[in-house]
Amino acid sequence: MALNLATSVGAAIGIGLFGGKWLDAKFDTGILLTIIGFLLGVATSGKMMWDKLNEESRKSSLPESKQNGNQK
Repeated sequence: MALNLATSVGAAIGIGLFGGKWLDAKFDTGILLTIIGFLLGVATSGKMMWDKLNEESRKSSLPESKQNGNQK
């Protein structure tokens, strides 16, 4: 779980950062789009972590019988 989340966070930030760099080079906008891409990557990563935290929170609040798949 932790490796998957870390990979996803790194990929989101990396894609935003390098995508912004590429767009900056293409449109000659200095570092503006790099910063925007980085911030979008960070925001996306935050959303992914928030969703995972909520998912784990829901799992831990379920009764023991439902966690193990033994629904009665």
